[in-house]
Amino acid sequence: MAKFSWYMDTEKMQEQLNTVNKQHLYLNHPLSDYKNIAHHPLVEWADIIHLHWVPDFVDYPTFFKEVKKPIVWTLHDKYPAVGLMHYCSAFHPVPDELKSFDFECRNIKREGVSYAYSLNLVAISALMVEECMNSDVLGGFPITLIHNGVDTAVFHPYKKKDSRKELGLISDAMIFLFSSYFINDPNKGLDRVIDALEKVTVPNKMLVCIGKIPVDVIMQDASFPIIVTGCLNNQTKIAKYYSAADYFLQSSYEESFGQTVLESMACGTPVITTLCGIAKELIHPFNGVICDGYDADAIAIGIKEALNNQYDSEEVRQYIVENYQYDIIAKQYICLYESILSKC
Repeated sequence: MAKFSWYMDTEKMQEQLNTVNKQHLYLNHPLSDYKNIAHHPLVEWADIIHLHWVPDFVDYPTFFKEVKKPIVWTLHDKYPAVGLMHYCSAFHPVPDELKSFDFECRNIKREGVSYAYSLNLVAISALMVEECMNSDVLGGFPITLIHNGVDTAVFHPYKKKDSRKELGLISDAMIFLFSSYFINDPNKGLDRVIDALEKVTVPNKMLVCIGKIPVDVIMQDASFPIIVTGCLNNQTKIAKYYSAADYFLQSSYEESFGQTVLESMACGTPVITTLCGIAKELIHPFNGVICDGYDADAIAIGIKEALNNQYDSEEVRQYIVENYQYDIIAKQYICLYESILSKC
């Protein structure tokens, strides 16, 4: 492959990326200052190296060439399979000014992983399986589907009435819950949720949003109450918000999984979601609705469908308990480890 003048200069590459990135996108390059990981005592001791989130840590040109042990890599978003971007789709195309940079980074990644001794990918959703299979970076490596899990001892139902009283929510409202780290993230779609709720005739409805509002953002006006909690780190409190809600709304254009959907269902709350992340694998008539589109009209239709359905909170939760508890997911990983080691 072509050798770029900044190829081994992490700082120079980041400076170039910052100069070109005019849209404040969430981007990373495949170089890192950590170039001696293969010689760390724990790496030398281990039988398998399990990667998760690697940006700014794994140096593609050196890591895969020097680590001569089986690698399991759980892919938490599209970044390992593409160039620069973590969101990458028809909704989030590579901007023209970044295309050459993205191409260069794909080349660095592709050459880097080609040296891997034994690379075994784990996709957390069927959509991620498809992404990897079609990737010019990761295509051809063995891939296993293992979903994320959820701590059902933490995320469990609380009494709706008590939760609403404790959280200061309207006791008799129809409550819809939305969550995003930054609630104005365009990918998450709060604006589309608000517009959709305006199209649905529900008396005494309200929207509760878990997430942060940047100081320069003005909330969209609505005809119904909107409460923003800010970021929450207390998982028990988050579980009480799920329990207090009648429905959880996920309106993202793109998700690699959608952990909040699992958490909501573990608390017995049905979900209304766009077709993203794990939705197609997780959502069934007894626990939620998948919207037929991503705009406000499609989300409104999904909300109306959910309002016409009857959901059993215990059934919604039981499905998660039976399929997504941590010990269930852990056993799937152990099975993968044993299979890999048996071939060494």
